[in-house]
Amino acid sequence: MNKTGQFRIPIVKGVVLLVDSSGAPLFEEADAADYGESRWQLQEGQEYDYEFINAENDLIPELRWRLEGPDTLLKQKPFHANRGKIVTGIYVGTVHFVARRNDNAYIVPVTFEIQSVKINYRADYRIMLNEITKYYTDLVMQQGSQVTQEFQVDETASCTTLYQKFSFVRSIVEDIQFDEAIHKIISNPVRKLTDIPVERHIESVHRISRSGMRQIASRKDRVLYSFIDKIDSLPRYLTVNHKTDSIDTIENQFIKYVLTCFYDFCSSLATKRNANEQLKKEVNVIGNVLQGYMNSLFFKAVSTPTSINIGSPVLQRKEGYREVLQAWLMFDLAAKLTWSGGDKVYNAGMKNVAVLYEYWVFFKLLDCVSEVFGIPTEEKSKLINSDADHINLNLDLSHGNTKVLEGSTTSLNRHLRVRLCYNKIFNYKKDGHQAGSWTTCMRPDYTLSVWPEELTVDEAESNDTIIHIHFDAKYRLDKKLIGEQPDNLEGIQIELKEEEENRERDVYRKGDLLKMHAYKDAIRRTGGAYILYPGNTKEEIHKGFEEIIPGLGAFCLSPGHDEDQIPAIKTFLEEVVDHFANRTTKREKAAHAVHGIYEQKSTHFYDSFPEPYLTSMFPDDILVLVGCYKNEDHLKWILSEHKYNIRFGGPRQGAISLDDKYLNARYLLLYSLNNHHDIRIFKVLGKRPDIVTDKIMNQWRYPSPTPDQMYMVYNVSEDEVEPELKNQIWDIHHMVKKNGAPGIDFFTNLVSRK
Repeated sequence: MNKTGQFRIPIVKGVVLLVDSSGAPLFEEADAADYGESRWQLQEGQEYDYEFINAENDLIPELRWRLEGPDTLLKQKPFHANRGKIVTGIYVGTVHFVARRNDNAYIVPVTFEIQSVKINYRADYRIMLNEITKYYTDLVMQQGSQVTQEFQVDETASCTTLYQKFSFVRSIVEDIQFDEAIHKIISNPVRKLTDIPVERHIESVHRISRSGMRQIASRKDRVLYSFIDKIDSLPRYLTVNHKTDSIDTIENQFIKYVLTCFYDFCSSLATKRNANEQLKKEVNVIGNVLQGYMNSLFFKAVSTPTSINIGSPVLQRKEGYREVLQAWLMFDLAAKLTWSGGDKVYNAGMKNVAVLYEYWVFFKLLDCVSEVFGIPTEEKSKLINSDADHINLNLDLSHGNTKVLEGSTTSLNRHLRVRLCYNKIFNYKKDGHQAGSWTTCMRPDYTLSVWPEELTVDEAESNDTIIHIHFDAKYRLDKKLIGEQPDNLEGIQIELKEEEENRERDVYRKGDLLKMHAYKDAIRRTGGAYILYPGNTKEEIHKGFEEIIPGLGAFCLSPGHDEDQIPAIKTFLEEVVDHFANRTTKREKAAHAVHGIYEQKSTHFYDSFPEPYLTSMFPDDILVLVGCYKNEDHLKWILSEHKYNIRFGGPRQGAISLDDKYLNARYLLLYSLNNHHDIRIFKVLGKRPDIVTDKIMNQWRYPSPTPDQMYMVYNVSEDEVEPELKNQIWDIHHMVKKNGAPGIDFFTNLVSRK
């Protein structure tokens, strides 16, 4: 790999296209053809200046040239058609431009390869596509599709469809396991002893077979022998069978047949009507790999098979042979597959690794959720659709189109339903009881929803018992940004400036983290939002409290290293299940309390009131006991003893039965039975009232207690009443009329004063 400051790409004699890096990475790849790529390589998220110049003196050619290609990548200067910028943005893969002279005398194709900022993106792309193919074909096989050995492709298939089919098959051939399997077969093949006919002098033949007896009687070139009765001569030579070691077995013939099938299929794609130059170039690369296998001395000693026995124990069990058999079975399906979402992954050479990573993560996440929550196979089969004959199969997974898979689990006697959604849309909904967004439309990559199985999903949304956990796949995220903020003003200003520049170049990445906050705040009943990105550091989760949800965080998930990283995601999901199994979580208590609060009708209170943050009081939650005094003696007793009594139980009118309201009263509003304008307010002291007998009331000098009567007695104080609550206006007459007969105690709150 040579890093250079500029490219000088020959266009026609005397004219070159000068591409200047302007400080951005620029590469000239000598081995690009081995990957089916262009020699001239740029990098995503960068800007490059280009100009058509004279090859000899670097002047502008007399007849102007212009570069044509995707509008999203080109920025031509308004008054200089032969100059401009290539802005790679988030594009990755092969991009085709055209150098056109103004008089249209020359139209020359110019191809660039745009590398990902991830240095291992080539390997990632191959690994992810291969694993998706395996997952796809496994799903198809689970539906009972049979191996048909029909590898024909429609002559009129579009270029994109041809490229899809080639990419599926290429992922099988380029799999390192396939390469290792071929080399294991060559180094340790199945052998057999074979009879080879050879000519031997009759004196060296020690055992005569039936065939030898026939030759003794009939073969020419004979020698006279007189010492054997009835035989006067013997043949000089006999043809006998010689046992020799051979690799020309049925199993090795099958391996040769598989390689031939792969080569013929790939080659046939390049001859189709809509095959473009990029496809032909990449087919040639894979063809060379397959030819390299077939041209080895090993396969030259193996003949073409006359029959195939895939039930052979060697093919099904022996190392190397087993992997090739699996590849061949997968190839049969892969040759028939299409993928509605594949256009955004590869389109005539475009390698959108970021979108492919999003698809790949979905399957990995689906495996994790299936294992922890139990998503049945029939649910997964929703990802595959086909025609009536199961000839054309399609992976129904496309960026922007929602897919929903459901399952269930039981943990510690709590039954839960789970729903894994791909690209679920949360629209703005005015009704807060419905699923949706508080503001604008949101569409996370993946949403995991969990709720009690006894409820429908709509019921769970309505009563706030469902939790949504969102995940976003971010292939381009180089490192976690959580907690990596500068702690000084200068560092913050530098970071903000870099953010603005990156946003203009369409490579803004801090927004990936900010979007997690947006999901959590905008989507109703969200319990967490997490980034999944290729990295090698430990996962990081920030909890809202000490419980696993609510929270924010990031998980590493890298192609080729996922087996070491998936356990962390599974552990997280298991903790979510345990969280739901716990019936006393703060999260569930808070959800229940919030639901109850918002179910109440809103009230209005604008009067002076103590700060709730100091008193833990809200006007509409404060219970006020409204009572009366009968006469002046009764009032004097209340004021002197700082007590107020209510008859508790018994047959007399006005006696009350125990109710939690009486236990939770915070204030006493006292009015005169004879004058509703004489009003006093007291604060109830202590946590609970006392229950006493008439004898205790006598000791407290209560005027005329009723014999054998129980009393509920509150300790009250006028002096303890907060200043904000004194001199409030109360319409006692209306309140008494509304709540019962005069003299009967009732309850209100500080808001309902009328």
